[in-house]
Amino acid sequence: MKKHISIFTSVIALLFLGLTPLVAQDATASKILSKVSTTYQSYKTIKAGFTLTITNGQTTSKIKQNGTLYLKGKKFRISLSDQEIYCDGKTMWTYFNEENEVQITKYDPSAQDINPSEIFTIHQKGFNSKYIGEALMGGKKIQKIELTPIDKTKPYFKVKLNIDKAASKITSMSVLNKNGINSEYTVTSFQSNLTMNDTFFKFDPRTKPGVTIIDLTKN
Repeated sequence: MKKHISIFTSVIALLFLGLTPLVAQDATASKILSKVSTTYQSYKTIKAGFTLTITNGQTTSKIKQNGTLYLKGKKFRISLSDQEIYCDGKTMWTYFNEENEVQITKYDPSAQDINPSEIFTIHQKGFNSKYIGEALMGGKKIQKIELTPIDKTKPYFKVKLNIDKAASKITSMSVLNKNGINSEYTVTSFQSNLTMNDTFFKFDPRTKPGVTIIDLTKN
């Protein structure tokens, strides 16, 4: 799963940072996404359970796993079955369970692909948006929006959002990559304004006896 680090480390930043205003050509999409931004910016912290499904259009293979995302301002933490990702807004620690190894890197959201932390804020920067329409899913009215990256060098060419119309909350995000590998993040649970200490977003090697530390910040 080391090859999926970039996937897991760029959805987070877009979820809760509240960065620059949305660049949108579609007035309806812009209005909907503005409400979504207002909703998430009202939370001090977020804890969200999600399901990640990765499919390969060329081989029809599928990988599915559950995870939990924690957000506090620019800080985030992601727990998955095979790895944990910590970020205090400046430094990122990626811990691999099987190898008992942690890789330390400087956090640069602009250099990342999309990851679970960005599911709630991905629409806020670097995309043109298009309103697709409404659908009834699970008894809820869902608004569908497609985002196209302004930067055409990005590894993905489209992001699809499903938004709960009544709650102005994102229920799922699909990232369509140029290489045929697509990632879908579905929110399965959501809690806001829980108490989270800043130390919660930093990796503590004392919790993993014998851990191998690879510090890439010195390279």
